Amino acid sequence: MKNLFRAGAVTLCAVMAVCALSFNISAEDSGSSDFDPNTDKVWSEAVYMVNTDTDTIVFAKNENKRMYPASTTKIMTAIVALENIYDWEKKVDVPYDCFNEFNGDNEDYWYPSHADIQPLQDNLTYKDCIYALMLPSACEAANILAYNVGGGSMQKFIDMMNEKAQELGCTGTHFSNPHGLFLEDNYTTAHDMYLITRYALDNLPKFKEIVSTYEYEMPENSNNEEPYYIYSTISLLRPTSVYYYEKAYGIKTGTLDQSGRCLVSAAQDKYNYILVTLGAPIYDSEGNEYEEWYSMVDAINLYNWAFENFALTTVVTKEEQITEVDVELGENATHVILTPQEEYTALMPKSVSEAGVQKVFTTYDSVRAPVKKGDILGVMDVKFKGKTITTVNLVASRDVNLSQFDYYMQKAMAELDKPWLKISLVGIVLLLIAFIVTRTIENSKRRKLKQKEKRRFESYAKKR
Repeated sequence: MKNLFRAGAVTLCAVMAVCALSFNISAEDSGSSDFDPNTDKVWSEAVYMVNTDTDTIVFAKNENKRMYPASTTKIMTAIVALENIYDWEKKVDVPYDCFNEFNGDNEDYWYPSHADIQPLQDNLTYKDCIYALMLPSACEAANILAYNVGGGSMQKFIDMMNEKAQELGCTGTHFSNPHGLFLEDNYTTAHDMYLITRYALDNLPKFKEIVSTYEYEMPENSNNEEPYYIYSTISLLRPTSVYYYEKAYGIKTGTLDQSGRCLVSAAQDKYNYILVTLGAPIYDSEGNEYEEWYSMVDAINLYNWAFENFALTTVVTKEEQITEVDVELGENATHVILTPQEEYTALMPKSVSEAGVQKVFTTYDSVRAPVKKGDILGVMDVKFKGKTITTVNLVASRDVNLSQFDYYMQKAMAELDKPWLKISLVGIVLLLIAFIVTRTIENSKRRKLKQKEKRRFESYAKKR
């Protein structure tokens, strides 16, 4: 067993040395400002990149495709361990059971990544195991954590991993071991791996501290007379690497023939990003190993592109006059201007003014006074490239008081329009007409009577 791990350590160191000496690209070269993942080559088979300040997906490719996670599996291993470790410095049991599967009988498990932990070692703590798990990607550390946290049952720990995945909303993930060495039913997706990583960064403070560490001192053991150092496999964190990226802080690499090169990383400049890249190629079409580690190339390209091309932009301001709505019975006002209820800021391309933001609104045709400032009188969909990115209420920008004169005039007119009043008015008119006709007839009779009496009087007078 010692010889196996010693051989693995030599192999790993040799590979890292070759990488440092022979790779001919740099972070500056690979992260050209001209790079655009929408038009230029992204080597990884599945990608998911999110700005965590705004929860904006800036790039995605095959994010729901089932992939083999390799050692990025250990992110979930770390989550379950950290949530169940109550004494950081407690010594762990290191039985042979945690090493037996790496005995060389399975060709897929030859030279697994490790931290040179020795069976039956009695001075190893949970802290040592977590750092060994996440820095050099130690597979024996994964089993030791699973054995101890699982109460002597690694399967119980694996069940806990799958329960946690379901709890986090992962729909395309299943874990079959704690270290990520190849098994058909150990799989995930780029989207699910983002959910897992985001949870760890948001809820486990020690997680970020661990994954952003480059080196850690391990205790001595039967294979190391003095304490020794272990190092992160993430070239983005190694100052001497051609892939060193100052803005990066972790998180986990993974490489298998079946999975390709995988990298889950995070970076911070003015903004924060989590990037999952799975399935970058290891070999060319002729079976020769690529000189470049394309998972690192993709990460640098994508980070540089995002940092250079996106910025938080105030898309909607509260002072913006969007439209107006007619106001009935307003005092000295026939309309009111509508403004957004709240400001909206989003991560947008810096050329957003050229790309175009559409604001599509619907409002009431008219409203009746009184209107209070802040009354919701419409809604506005803000669209970018045809997709609604937010919906904002439109509100009255000022008070509009009710005109008392107009109110009572309208009320009077409304009363006049009622059916019963119309019938009453018709009746009144008819009675008035009848009255006028009757009076007219009576007056006519009186005039005729007077004229008749007048003629009689004149006739009588003549006779006398």
